[in-house]
Amino acid sequence: MGVSIKFRRGTATEHLTFTGSEGEITVLEADVADSPWRLKVHDGETNQYTVPTIDSTDSLTNKTLTNVVLDGTIKDTSGNLLGTVVGGRIVLGTDALTLDEPNIIDQGSTVDLEIMISRIARKTQMILGD
Repeated sequence: MGVSIKFRRGTATEHLTFTGSEGEITVLEADVADSPWRLKVHDGETNQYTVPTIDSTDSLTNKTLTNVVLDGTIKDTSGNLLGTVVGGRIVLGTDALTLDEPNIIDQGSTVDLEIMISRIARKTQMILGD
C-alpha cells in the first residue's frame, strides 16, 4: 500500500483567520453552498487561492482561453437564460460577441438566425408600410 498524506483542514470561517505557510495546501471542509472538499494554496502572507473543482462555480478574471468548446446555455448573473449554444461557434472580440452560424428556436423548430432576422425585417417593413 502507498503512503498516506494528510493536509490540515478547516471550515470557511477558520480559513478566513488562518495564514498558511508559503506553498502550503489546506483543505476547506464541505459547505452547503460549495462543493465538498476544496483545496486552498497559501502564499505565506494573508492570501489563499482556492483550486477550482469540476463541481464548483468559479469566476475567471484576467485569463486567456484558447481552443474553448462551449456547449449548453448562457445565463446572466441572476440565472436568466440568455441563449443556448448549439452547433455554432462563439467568437469573442472587444466589446462584442459574434456568433458564427448561429441558430434560433422558432416555435420548436431550429432556424438559421439570418433567416429569422430576414423574416422579422420583412414583417416590420410590411407593418410600417415602407
